[in-house]
This record gives sequence, structure tokens and C-alpha cells, in this order.
Amino acid sequence: MREYGSIIAKGALLAAALILAACANPFGDNAPSFEEILSAGWLGAEDKRVPVDPVYCYVPIGAPDCHAEPLAGEGGRLRGYEGPAPVVRVEN
Repeated sequence: MREYGSIIAKGALLAAALILAACANPFGDNAPSFEEILSAGWLGAEDKRVPVDPVYCYVPIGAPDCHAEPLAGEGGRLRGYEGPAPVVRVEN
């Protein structure tokens, strides 16, 4: 019975090691920049950056409420934005 416990422990250790190895990011900090990808020919000329219309979305009680400009004093309800980062005032 003792040898089965050892086999189970080794199997659990192996399973844990495999699961943790799957979580590793192979690129990490060495990921190429957008410009490096474009210069390497990975994307065509039509795939260059497209200007984005700013949108700032806030969460009320119901569905998200999105605006073209950030709302003053509503930084606590801001849930996402696309475009320039809004200035959020932190109250003490």
C-alpha cells in the first residue's frame, strides 16, 4: 500500500509541473513591437494602424453608457476606454 502512495505522489507532482509549465508565456518581454512586425513583412501595408475615435464607457445600474469625451467626476464608474487616457481624479 505504501508504494501506491509514492506512485500517486509522483504522479501528482508530475501533473502539477505540467500544468504550471503550460502557464508560462513563451514570449514574455521579448515580444516584437508593432513596427518590428511590419518591417519584417508579417503584415501587409493595409494592416497599418488605423486612427481610433475616442470612446469612454461607464457602468451605470443597467447597460454600459459610452461617450465620445470623458465625463467629469465619473472616474469611479469608468470601465473602459479607447483613445487617449482620461484624467481620473482620486478623492481622499
